[in-house]
Amino acid sequence: MTQRVVRQPFKHFFIKKSIQYKIIAEIVFVVACTALLTTATLTFMYNLKAKSGTFYYMSNDTKQDLELKGVLELILPSVVGAQVFSILIGLGIGLFSSRKIAVPIYKFEKWVLQLKNGNLNTKISFRENEEMKDLTLHCNALAEYYKNAFMQIEESLKILEKEPHNLVATEQMQKLRAMLEKINYR
Repeated sequence: MTQRVVRQPFKHFFIKKSIQYKIIAEIVFVVACTALLTTATLTFMYNLKAKSGTFYYMSNDTKQDLELKGVLELILPSVVGAQVFSILIGLGIGLFSSRKIAVPIYKFEKWVLQLKNGNLNTKISFRENEEMKDLTLHCNALAEYYKNAFMQIEESLKILEKEPHNLVATEQMQKLRAMLEKINYR
């Protein structure tokens, strides 16, 4: 697009909310499911294999005697902590990737709206040069193609307007001129 806008990615983080919320929810759901599955598998396997999964545990408190503890009782809190950490990482990945998808869609919609409103001088560009290079080239070539087509129509109209013509031809040329005036291609 030709107009420059000051970037405020944190202020306008959710630019396409419905898409972004869906992507974030899907990623967090997958990470949470894997976290629950690994925790459940660990618990099941431990209970299946361990007949006497206990040992004596001595705390750092010298006044306390030896305690009989289950291995799962010691391991499970750290596994759950790791799973919570992985869910937070999944949330971060969801936030980042949702924005990477939503911003190009938003820019593309704005570009199409500009074309729909008759502004053929609009250009689309993305910061992600490599990933969006082909789309950018094709979209801008499309706008340029129609811009040139309308310029040719205008030149033909100028020639026709100089020639003697009948009432029907005059009306048709006026309709074409009115249509061309709605479009910004110059």
